[in-house]
Amino acid sequence: MKFFDVSENCISCVFDERIAPEINKSVIALSRAIEAANIEGVTELVNSYNTLVVYFNDEIMTHDNIKNAISSLQISNTNNDKKHTFIIPVCYDKQYGLDIEALAEAHNLSVEEVINIHSQNEYLVYMLGFMPGFPYLGGLDEHIATPRKVSPRKSIPAGSVGIAANQTGMYPLQSPGGWNIIGQTPLKLYDPDRSPVVYYEAGDYIKYEPITSKQFDEIKRQVDAGTYKIEVKEEN
Repeated sequence: MKFFDVSENCISCVFDERIAPEINKSVIALSRAIEAANIEGVTELVNSYNTLVVYFNDEIMTHDNIKNAISSLQISNTNNDKKHTFIIPVCYDKQYGLDIEALAEAHNLSVEEVINIHSQNEYLVYMLGFMPGFPYLGGLDEHIATPRKVSPRKSIPAGSVGIAANQTGMYPLQSPGGWNIIGQTPLKLYDPDRSPVVYYEAGDYIKYEPITSKQFDEIKRQVDAGTYKIEVKEEN
């Protein structure tokens, strides 16, 4: 791990120059260790694929103080926590999968093959960003990896599931965006009136479950009524 000064009240802890699950695991382990140590002056932690950004009160701590405090921590990459996999229902019908036909054609696949490939893997949540609850997910099959759209859409519906390069992710809120939209979930991925506000966090996993448009409507009714319970699989 290397330290870099970012600003007068911020440093970054960089583990490697590549994206890999074991690197991200180290980032999360360091973040949890800092939280547990309750280091004086630390105000915010932001993790990404291979980096943890640490913000601190520069009236209390200096860059060197923060680095020394972090370096003294005992950090273990052995994660005894249970693996949490959140099952996200997704309708891949054309009305929701705005780009799924074009994406399938670009890869010489059928729409059904794209759906099968996309929904067969469990995706690691590397980090949340861009907007509240937007998960950047690793583990996308290279057969459906697709560059971002040349011309981003001005508006993408909340719940849309997309692909950009070798990543997949979901839009918790309506937003402009350039990801290739292949489906939509009826779930509220971000809900400020719910606890937790976002179901998942970095280090968790997402598994997509294909549903029909009829199932989409039924689940949405349950979500709106507050009766839907998301399925979570736990493994040691």
